[in-house]
Amino acid sequence: MSKIVVFTKEGFEGRTTEFKNDVQNLEEKGFSKVISSLKVIGAPWVAYYENNFSGKQRMFEEGEYPTLEDKEKFCSLKIITDDLDNPEIQLFEHINYGGRTVTLHQETNLHKIAFSDTASSHKVKCGVWVLYEHVNRQGAQLVSFPGEQVPSYLPLSFNDVTSHLVEDAAALPLPC
Repeated sequence: MSKIVVFTKEGFEGRTTEFKNDVQNLEEKGFSKVISSLKVIGAPWVAYYENNFSGKQRMFEEGEYPTLEDKEKFCSLKIITDDLDNPEIQLFEHINYGGRTVTLHQETNLHKIAFSDTASSHKVKCGVWVLYEHVNRQGAQLVSFPGEQVPSYLPLSFNDVTSHLVEDAAALPLPC
């Protein structure tokens, strides 16, 4: 069974608990803005800086994370169980789905297709996608789920910064 085990101190120390389902408000569980290390077993998880799966976010695939660069920031957690078959995302140059567009089906370094630092909105047809600020899966992240449409990156402080994106093939596939 998939789960995330969180710790209040680095190196898997301090208070600990595990979650097997989404948590909209970690404060109710006594773990808001205190997570400093974690372990993911099974499906990936997304940790959000705000309650109700909002604000900045970071995805964690299966593995152990003894030190988090953004420790003590997370307020909600979401497990990724969405469909990953036939991933497809459409990126748009301008907000409200305007300007040039590119449709992608696999991990892509946007520098290679002359679309880096250009995207301002997107639509996800299938798959869970992680958009990265820098190439090689580096920098800030924006995670997007099947059917999600983001008309503007401006409120997310992500406008014209995407340089790399990955479809998350590690999650459990379900029909799209």
